Amino acid sequence: MRISIRTAAFSLLLSALLWLYITLQAEYDVTAPVPLDVRVPADRSLEIPLPAEVYVTVRGSGWNLLNALYLDRSIRIAVELPARTKEGTLTEAEMRAQFRTAVPLRVVRIEPSAIDYRLDVLVQKKVPVLPRVEVSAADGYVLVPPMVVVPDSAVLVGSARVVDSISSWPTEQRVHQRERRSVVTLVPLERSPIVRVLPERVLVKAAIEPVGELVLYDVPVSVSLRAGEQLVPSHVTALLRGGLRTIERFLESDSIPIRVVIPASQLDRDGELIAPTVEAPKGIEAVVMPRFLLRRRITDWRQ
Repeated sequence: MRISIRTAAFSLLLSALLWLYITLQAEYDVTAPVPLDVRVPADRSLEIPLPAEVYVTVRGSGWNLLNALYLDRSIRIAVELPARTKEGTLTEAEMRAQFRTAVPLRVVRIEPSAIDYRLDVLVQKKVPVLPRVEVSAADGYVLVPPMVVVPDSAVLVGSARVVDSISSWPTEQRVHQRERRSVVTLVPLERSPIVRVLPERVLVKAAIEPVGELVLYDVPVSVSLRAGEQLVPSHVTALLRGGLRTIERFLESDSIPIRVVIPASQLDRDGELIAPTVEAPKGIEAVVMPRFLLRRRITDWRQ
């Protein structure tokens, strides 16, 4: 007598379902992470974060465990801290009493069995936003500063002791590489379990432009010389490199956008080569030629 493949597969599936049904009727102990939902009084805030989860060993039938831990997922411990309390301890008995689940389960143990907490007065503070956004331009393009953040500040709401120690608030990390267009993106601010941050996201804009270059001839060197001293040469050629639109604005201006100076630390080096310093707008690279100048004393040949 031959048994078809379809009949064999059906028999195997039916056997597996029957075994699963009988197995899940039994009672088991299972340890799993359970969310800890702590509700703080309206005028108070936690000084130190409490664990987001605790490990609870529960006992119940396989069906109930499967439903609570993997299907319904409404299992949690919801604790409301008492008002006008500065510090205290969540005991295992309190957490057992606030254990919530949609199916009947028994709590065997909770780890940790006790959690200390401290509360402080709720305050708010406005701090600048620190963007953690890295942007790099593709070849032939350049990043034009500054990076714009809107809004540029955030309001922190939390414990007075915690909030007073914070001077700025960072965004989440974002990386944009080899960009050919300006980057405009919404970036979430970092989350905190004990500090509420408003707004939750900020707009970050980083301008990307094609590279532009401009050569300036006969740029004077700003230096204070004593009588009988000479700087050779007294004028230099400067190559400016930056965003194309920025370079175009320089062309429309009648003033020189840079200043070539001699550092004070090099003014006493008579007869030595001096490297000038270029003061240029932010985001502009400047190179001067020649790279070194000579400061010398003038000697009267008739003496």
